[in-house]
Amino acid sequence: MADGTSQSSELPAGWAGWRYNLFSFGALQRHVVWLLAACLSGLGAYLFNYAEQHSEAARAWMMGISPFLPAGVVSISLMIICPLRDRVFPGTDGTGIPQTIAALKIPDGPERSHVLSVRIMIGKMLLLVMGLFAGPTIGREGPSVHVGACLLHLSTRFASFHHHLVQRGLILAGGAAGIAAAFNTPIAGAVFAFEEIGRSFEKDNAGTIVRTAVVACIVNLIFLGDYYFYGVVEVGLATIEEWIYVPVIGAVGGFLGGCFAQGVVVANRALGPARSKHPHLVALGLGLGLGMLGLVSGGLTYGSGYPEAEGILIRGEQYAWWLGPAIAAGNFITLLSGIPGGLFDPSLTTGAALGQITHPLFPHIDPQALVLLWMVSYFGGVVQSPITAFVILIEMTSAHYLALPLALASLLAYETSHLVCRTSLYESLAESFLETMRATEATSKT
Repeated sequence: MADGTSQSSELPAGWAGWRYNLFSFGALQRHVVWLLAACLSGLGAYLFNYAEQHSEAARAWMMGISPFLPAGVVSISLMIICPLRDRVFPGTDGTGIPQTIAALKIPDGPERSHVLSVRIMIGKMLLLVMGLFAGPTIGREGPSVHVGACLLHLSTRFASFHHHLVQRGLILAGGAAGIAAAFNTPIAGAVFAFEEIGRSFEKDNAGTIVRTAVVACIVNLIFLGDYYFYGVVEVGLATIEEWIYVPVIGAVGGFLGGCFAQGVVVANRALGPARSKHPHLVALGLGLGLGMLGLVSGGLTYGSGYPEAEGILIRGEQYAWWLGPAIAAGNFITLLSGIPGGLFDPSLTTGAALGQITHPLFPHIDPQALVLLWMVSYFGGVVQSPITAFVILIEMTSAHYLALPLALASLLAYETSHLVCRTSLYESLAESFLETMRATEATSKT
């Protein structure tokens, strides 16, 4: 097995370059290993999708028996998942995106391999599936990113890759594959890898990142067929009067998303000592909070929130005004617990709920357009990745007529959010993860 670190960044020229890259045994080995890792990344995202669908059916069955049954399950779930995470799979905490960002900040070697190991990958998958069936307010994109990064990083054990791919490119490609396959959004997956995970455009790695995202999506298409994540939206903004409201929605949505992100950052640091000293009590308290939310919301806070967002956006379904705050509260509690699970879906659902309840304030805007503007604004405010935010919604809905309004709202949401939360949520969580990892290593050496 090759360690993948011996390749020079200077590549052969001319025919030697063609032979090295395409017609040698080493080239064939690289391509086969990369393709297998990319396919497995897409398969991992599909398995999470499959688990989410069946978890929704399981909760519906439990709700049919008694609303107290799923509330009880989610209340005790963290008491099971958190100890498993800490004792059996340490390092699997968090959504997975901060851990992938953290891996890029660690030089290639044993420390990085610890963050992107087989054990971490298996633990992430197992704990996310347990979380999906237990009912906390989580999405699945973060673990998809982490699993993809693990698989592409592990591929360096079986083939010798170029130095720039070993250092950053393969990890970014795995992250792109996770987002792309989770939502059938290959362009957004690649953009997110550049914008949020890597925080730079890397020309040398761009081809591998895009190819990996495309392959991961194709794997999902084999099982699910071609689809839009939410459905087709064909509305636009036709008048100046409609456009006037876009900056307002962008600023307000970004402010609310920034407040959520800053709240998670502050609360996560404040709760850190208590999680270390009294992990079981903290897990029980957070689990009971999720159970109470599930009871008072009639079960709407269980899971990702995707059915509610899709119903609001595509079918114009009406929900109570408190749906958005309830989903945000559930996702807030879940993020504080540190169990594997994402925030894309819950954030988009919160934005959709805001669009529904504010329609009387913006009667001149088509309801679907209004919902999408709130979704991109709140989501963009939470993740502070403005290009990803509007690109992913366009790919999720084919809303090409709303491309410019969504882009404007997303950019304004980012600027407003940045005033509230100076360091992005994922970056802050990545730094917290690195601090905890270094403190653990220091303690183990003494």
